[in-house]
Amino acid sequence: MKYKELTSGTVLFGLSRKTLDDKAKTSLDDLAKQIGGADRFVIEIQGYTDKTGDLTFNEALSQDRAQSVARYLASEHNVPLRAITVLGQASPLAIRKTRDERAQARKVDVRIYVPETASAATTASN
Repeated sequence: MKYKELTSGTVLFGLSRKTLDDKAKTSLDDLAKQIGGADRFVIEIQGYTDKTGDLTFNEALSQDRAQSVARYLASEHNVPLRAITVLGQASPLAIRKTRDERAQARKVDVRIYVPETASAATTASN
C-alpha cells in the first residue's frame, strides 16, 4: 500500500528539555485535527538535538523528545500506538553555528501519512 503525506509539523524544545510546553501541545493539537476521521494513517516522529554536548546524551534526549510527542498524541488524541513510528536521531545533518540555528535543531518533526486511494493513484498516472 502506498501512502502520501497529509500534513507535517515541527515542535521545538528548550536546551536539554524533553517535555512539551503549551506551544508544542497546541501545535500537536492542530496536527491531530488534520487526521479527522481517517480510518488508516501512519505518524512518523523524528527527534533531534543541537550539535552541542555528548553524543550519547543527545541520542537519548532526541529519543525522549520523540517519545514525549508520541505519548501526547496517544494519550490526548487517542492515536493508536500501532500507527506511530518513533526515532531519535541526535543532531540533524546540517551544521548549526549560531544560537538561533541551534535552537531550531532542538526539535521533533511529525509527519502524518494516509493511504493513497485507487482513484488518486489512477489520476496521478494518467
